[in-house]
Amino acid sequence: MRSFTLVAVAAVAISGCQPADNIVSAPDQARPAKLYHVPNPGEQLMRRFPAKVQAAEQAALAFRVPGELQSLPAQPGQSVNRGDLLASLDPSDYRIKVNDRQARYELAKAQFDRIEGLYRQQQVSRSQFDQAKAELDISDAALQAAQTDLSYTRLKAPFKGEIAEVYTDNHQPVAAGRTVIMLQARDQLEVKIQVPENLMARIADSDRSATYNPEVEFEAIPGQRFIATYKEHTAQADPATGSFTTTLTLPRPPELNVLPGMSASVYVDLKQVLADQPTVLMVPSGAVVQHANQQEGSGEASVWVVSADMTLERRSVEVGRITSQGIEIQSGLQPGETILAAGVHQASVGMRVRPWVRERGL
Repeated sequence: MRSFTLVAVAAVAISGCQPADNIVSAPDQARPAKLYHVPNPGEQLMRRFPAKVQAAEQAALAFRVPGELQSLPAQPGQSVNRGDLLASLDPSDYRIKVNDRQARYELAKAQFDRIEGLYRQQQVSRSQFDQAKAELDISDAALQAAQTDLSYTRLKAPFKGEIAEVYTDNHQPVAAGRTVIMLQARDQLEVKIQVPENLMARIADSDRSATYNPEVEFEAIPGQRFIATYKEHTAQADPATGSFTTTLTLPRPPELNVLPGMSASVYVDLKQVLADQPTVLMVPSGAVVQHANQQEGSGEASVWVVSADMTLERRSVEVGRITSQGIEIQSGLQPGETILAAGVHQASVGMRVRPWVRERGL
């Protein structure tokens, strides 16, 4: 037993005497990193805005009169044309009311015709004639109201579209004004984005910015972009976020099942819409390492440049103003270079990186 222990100790000692060059280290692994391609000031200045899709036109449909549902042919996801019957109430009570008002009207009409003949023969007074005329008008209005209520028992599609939701079941009592069906137009879509106030204040009030067409990419269909048209924006900022809601419209892609509520991204070339255009290199503020003795907005700093072999090297740069678009770079960088855009304080010289790509769900 003792001899075995001595052999083991000797083996450990011998292994410890081996040259350090024989130790094999694990190969460097490229870390995912958010990278930024430095653009030329004359190139596009693209900005991505998260967005939500909604129907360009939608209507919450409700009966104008109460009653019990007798028919509910509308189903969620069903395509309908203008004028199609979507739901109907039991019309029995409303038909009885129409018949009653019809009888009252006919009686008033007969009485008026008789009084009118007598009035022309000067056998009744003017007041009697006026009274008969008023009763006829009242009965006529009551009949028209009853007929209108009867027509309100049928709910029809006001435009061509798709049934988004049905909020009740057939044969259930329904109150007047209660939403029964949500109808959405299919041909057009709206995409809403939130534009921060510091950016909204710089948008040029000109035909160029009004006629510019941003591009929309739907999250469920990556890689395909569709041309959108500016529609409107709110004139007052959201008190909670300080941003302005801007609405864009685009035709629904015929080959794709894009539905309201889906997520999207809107890509805007700010050089097409901003009144003030950058003339120097701009980089994200998170890409610049601020030196402790540096005065904010001027002086020297550094960035991490991604070399051709995807390793990091630190480079000193001279910065200018800090703006809403990022930090101006006066010198030290060239258009076309790639730099680290985030996590600069965890980076080190020679670190190997790869572009970080957000994973998309199914």
